[in-house]
Amino acid sequence: MVAGPVAGAEGDEQTGREAPDLQLWPEFGIPAQRADETPAVTESGGESGEGASTAGARAVPAVAPSIPAQSSGQTPRQIEAAAPLIADTPAAPQIETEIETRFESASVPVLAPQVEPLAPTPPVESEPGQRKLRSIRAHRSRMRRQTSNGVVVLACLAVIFLMLHRFLPDAGGIGSLLETWLPWVGVPVLVLVIAATIVHTKRALVVTLAAALFWTALYGPTLFPRGSSAPAQLRIFSEDVNGNAKEATASGTMALAQHADIVALEDMYSSVYESSAVSSLNSAYANHVTEYEFGLWSAYPITKVQPVAFGTMQTSQSLALDSDDAGLAASASSVPVIGALKATLSTPDGALVVYLVHLPQPVLGDQGFAKSRDQALTQFVKLLDADHSARIAVIGDINVAATDRQFSQLTRSVGLTSAQQAAGSGFGFTWPAEFPFVRLDDVLTRGLKPLRSDVLPSIAKGQTHLPIQVDLDY
Repeated sequence: MVAGPVAGAEGDEQTGREAPDLQLWPEFGIPAQRADETPAVTESGGESGEGASTAGARAVPAVAPSIPAQSSGQTPRQIEAAAPLIADTPAAPQIETEIETRFESASVPVLAPQVEPLAPTPPVESEPGQRKLRSIRAHRSRMRRQTSNGVVVLACLAVIFLMLHRFLPDAGGIGSLLETWLPWVGVPVLVLVIAATIVHTKRALVVTLAAALFWTALYGPTLFPRGSSAPAQLRIFSEDVNGNAKEATASGTMALAQHADIVALEDMYSSVYESSAVSSLNSAYANHVTEYEFGLWSAYPITKVQPVAFGTMQTSQSLALDSDDAGLAASASSVPVIGALKATLSTPDGALVVYLVHLPQPVLGDQGFAKSRDQALTQFVKLLDADHSARIAVIGDINVAATDRQFSQLTRSVGLTSAQQAAGSGFGFTWPAEFPFVRLDDVLTRGLKPLRSDVLPSIAKGQTHLPIQVDLDY
């Protein structure tokens, strides 16, 4: 056991200097408690009893106070500089030994520089591969830009056509032909919207959506029902049977099932007249007339019948009868075509003038589109304008689409109302029967109120026009 310093003046004189106060070195990890104030311990490390004592002196700790290897804020060099001062104390050997032991065994943490992990380096491609990749990307970007420009141009053209089609010149009937397809402009507009979505450019999306909204504003209301549920006072059934006896028979059966008050069939030829369809309708309706290519059956008396020629000439065989003949016969060539049959019906509410009409088919010819039809339509409009009857119904195959500029001659010029436009549902396409994309059949009225207008389903094979049914109110 190493004896600690002896308190008193004698000990201080032997050393020749004052013993350092250990409370002055807290920075070296030395406890603030003085060595002479520590309790005495036995050689075995246990504390002595209250009455235990050594030979006239206090016992000192057998082991010097523990010194941390490195206190907070102190470097090893500072600790080494302070070692001589500590060594001068009576317990210097043991303290120095403890400092060296602790300093050597201490693990001084080393702060390594923080290095961020490097991103994985992509594989280096060969120069030809990089050029090919850049070429593909440039080609895709160029194609995307060109497609976007094309979509924008086509969408703008669609909007311009929808807005300004009335100002297109009708040279050769081209304006009338294009206007026949106006409702179908919505199909390419929809395709353009899909293309703009795929290309995904802001400009293409804005322009195509604007075109779609413009089409919807023009024709969207047409897609919704516009009719009335009020009971009808007059029901009209009409169809162009295209000279087909089976179709005429099916049409007569459907008209009877629908309880039609007026049945009007167009494009009837001798084979149709001789069929059972005519006989069954004659049996069901006491009032009927079959002249030229027309057949009219009515629940009301027919007081007057008059054929109407529109000034067009027929160079091939056609059906023509005088008003006194009940049959159908072939007419001579180069004679005026009977384009309509005018009949006056006596109804409980007064006279009703019916025009059963079949205008020439609009075709592309040497003089342009629908030249014969337009000539016949002009003659028909003059006839209607001169007719001042209170109630008029134009029934049949007028061969003019509602979007055609020529259609306005029947509505604006004469004041007729299209039953389909007033009380129909959708566009009411009637031709061709297999896949109808244009409405050529209609009922136009003056002095009557359309309540409902329906296109009936196909009823026979070989059918070219779908039948229509219109409910009217006086």
